[in-house]
Amino acid sequence: MSRLPTRRVSQPRTGRPIRRSSALLSRTRALAALVLVLAGLAIYGMGASPVFAYHRVDLRGATWTSASDVTALLGINDGTNLVTLRTDDLAARLAGLPAVRSAEVRVVLPNTIQVDLVERQPILVWQTGGGRFLVDASGVAFVQLADSAPLPNGLPTITDARAAAAVSIGSSIDPVAFDAATRLGSLTPADLGSAANGLVVTLTDDQGFTIKAVPSLWTAVFGFYTTSLRPPSIIPDQVRLLKSLIAGREPTIESVILADAQNGTYTTKAKP
Repeated sequence: MSRLPTRRVSQPRTGRPIRRSSALLSRTRALAALVLVLAGLAIYGMGASPVFAYHRVDLRGATWTSASDVTALLGINDGTNLVTLRTDDLAARLAGLPAVRSAEVRVVLPNTIQVDLVERQPILVWQTGGGRFLVDASGVAFVQLADSAPLPNGLPTITDARAAAAVSIGSSIDPVAFDAATRLGSLTPADLGSAANGLVVTLTDDQGFTIKAVPSLWTAVFGFYTTSLRPPSIIPDQVRLLKSLIAGREPTIESVILADAQNGTYTTKAKP
């Protein structure tokens, strides 16, 4: 008997199927590449176009900062293209101005730089032999007032008559002295039960802080303050003591010395 030939059955190959790129995918890639090229050309065209050249500054939020200072610090030449300008660097420059707390710079096409400033706000005037300075809540002197300039309404003036008093734009007032000055400078005649028209706060080498009630009433010596032994936190108690000493006898008092929060003496005016 003859034997039938044996047939071999091949097993299917295992492995990852081979995907052939389609014509559609190739067209998509080509289109994406074309878009990138066109975008690059558009950016280059905008960067080279005179249409987007710098010509003006739109300054906002400036009370104590002059437009000329801002323009000079930006240092942008007229005609500079604005498309590739780095505004973060410009904002950092402006934040270094003494009167500026923070700054934001934007490009407003076609030709404008918009500058938004947040400035320091004055809470008192510090006056020395070198001039009058506006001081903010952190104790930084940020503007020097011209001799003929009027004082901002409602700001108290601290007259620093010490021989070594030295204040300049950007400098900080000694924290202890500044703490005492803000407490004393905020007082009004009504806080003391006084008939005075106003109060003048002065800092001297021999008496420390004093308050003079004007016109021609009394002078109260509050003295010197330190961080621990005699901190400015005793001032509210000194104020209450002063109020009790002048009550009912204010027209006759010449001066008051407030040794501390509980002890004080006064002298009366000489009789005519």
